[in-house]
Amino acid sequence: MQLQQTNTSLKHTSTSDWLSSSWGRSSEAGLKQRRLPEDIRLPQSLLKERRYGSANLIQIVKQVALPLFNQMFARSDSRLILTDVEGVILASWGQEKFKEKLTTIALSSGACWQEQLKGTNAIGTAIVEAKPVSIIGDQHFIHQHRFISCSACPIFDHQGQMIGILDITSEQQQHSSTVQLLVQNMIQLIENQLLSHIPQGTIRIDLAYAKSLLHSGWQGIVIADKTGQILAHNQVASQLLEQASVVGESIESLFEKPLSESSFVFEKQQLQRPPKRTRALTMSCDLHHGDHHIEHVWQQANKVIDKDISLLILGETGVGKGEFVKALHKQSQRKSAPLVAVNCGALPKDLIESELFGYAPGAFTGASHKGYQGKIRQADKGILFLDEIADMPLEAQCRLLHVLQDKSVVPVGSNQSINVDCQIIAATHKNLEQLVESGEFRQDLYYRLNGLTFHLPSLKEREDKPALIKAIHQKYAEHSQRICPSLMKRFCTYSWPGNIRELDNLLKVTALLSSGEPQLTLEHVPNHLAQQLKTLSNSLLSSAAQFQTCSPQLQANQANSLLPEGTDLKTAVEDTLVQTYQANQGNISKTSRILGVSRNTIYRKLKTLGIL
Repeated sequence: MQLQQTNTSLKHTSTSDWLSSSWGRSSEAGLKQRRLPEDIRLPQSLLKERRYGSANLIQIVKQVALPLFNQMFARSDSRLILTDVEGVILASWGQEKFKEKLTTIALSSGACWQEQLKGTNAIGTAIVEAKPVSIIGDQHFIHQHRFISCSACPIFDHQGQMIGILDITSEQQQHSSTVQLLVQNMIQLIENQLLSHIPQGTIRIDLAYAKSLLHSGWQGIVIADKTGQILAHNQVASQLLEQASVVGESIESLFEKPLSESSFVFEKQQLQRPPKRTRALTMSCDLHHGDHHIEHVWQQANKVIDKDISLLILGETGVGKGEFVKALHKQSQRKSAPLVAVNCGALPKDLIESELFGYAPGAFTGASHKGYQGKIRQADKGILFLDEIADMPLEAQCRLLHVLQDKSVVPVGSNQSINVDCQIIAATHKNLEQLVESGEFRQDLYYRLNGLTFHLPSLKEREDKPALIKAIHQKYAEHSQRICPSLMKRFCTYSWPGNIRELDNLLKVTALLSSGEPQLTLEHVPNHLAQQLKTLSNSLLSSAAQFQTCSPQLQANQANSLLPEGTDLKTAVEDTLVQTYQANQGNISKTSRILGVSRNTIYRKLKTLGIL
């Protein structure tokens, strides 16, 4: 058999059975190893319809999987690929040069990678096997495909139905054994996010092998109605319960054994009618660990969230604007109604109006014959969060202004006005005032949205950076693992251009790479960031050594030359003081020893800066 001649190692691996079967199916389909298969792909019009039907899944992949992929593969010849259940490529992300190389084998948008069409490959074989699959180099049936290695995993919806495939494809020599684990972790995050769209009025049960894994990507989730009948669950729950699907069963049937005899722990949450409590305006939020600015903003937002005043949140990408809105929703009088989030920058310009305002049956080619309600009507009685509002096209801005003024919406293709009642929260990382001046954003809409505007600080500006890093690390890492002090110092010095999102994604990855280790160290950090942290640390040490050997006047001149453009020496000194203070968890004595400045001076300066 040609399979054994091409890849003799298969006889000695656990993959040999399913891989041999896949090669057999490829031969039976009439494919030839040395002949590149025909390029079967959807026309653009049909591909557009499929993308529209999978818009929610594509958005979730961009939110939870793409940042992880970028963290690990930003500088490698790799692509993150999403297909539908039929193997049609809906979207892909990654190196553009590698994308061009993959077009030579038709691994591009609209192409169908079913096993019967392309031979043994991770996407098509994962569909057939309905399980995670890695195809490494020569394991591909088609000879021209063997320069790549791929790891793919099916995505299942809340009813256990396969809805797509997520795949990472790399140059063969760059594909490590950890890729499959990373893809499976992405799938868990995606499926957990899909479950968040289950209607309220339900009970959620979180399952895990150990308590430390609750509230992580490794937990099982079961959703049941108020009678105890199971409506949905993720694949981790299936594995824990050792059943492919438990939809339709009762919660009681899952836990007939006493808890002490069970191999896992669980936690139940009531998702409707929570215990009544008085909301105190002085209550601190969980979004910070001692940052006074965020606490002040939180208090302000809480005072107006129920007063029909639009909120506008400003801040760099990744600072946590979405999490802030989720926390506000939970505190508001609208908490029992939906929070509907729309990323205005992620929606295609030709689809944003129908996505926001809905459309009438048959409003355009490819439209559902039932019509579509639209995000604004979905948020009725609740909160509509318009993220990246600056990227909304001018035509859609005009329609949104009418919604805010009239409190009603007219679906695309209809002349019927429908009343809506929703709180609007908008957010952007761009300067809206400049966009208004340049004519790219409507001035009247800006003033409608600008009821109360506040700014969330970047991660490098946060006062609580060490505590925040520890908290996020503990969310993903094994319970006993700690961050080694030298790595924590590097983390606190790094500028974090991606802010909390970058930090969160990094610590997800390092939790996987450091599994079983007592300490998280620099060797567990992905290479591209590890190099930056080393360079940053060496640069600071070198600059400090040179600085100490200079005369006072030369010190001042050199210090100013080392600063970023637009930064004065006073600001740099203050930043160094604050960073050192934070890196030592607020220990003034340690800060004093490291900087060579008296404790009284440190105390007085921190008090002047408003930190004490």
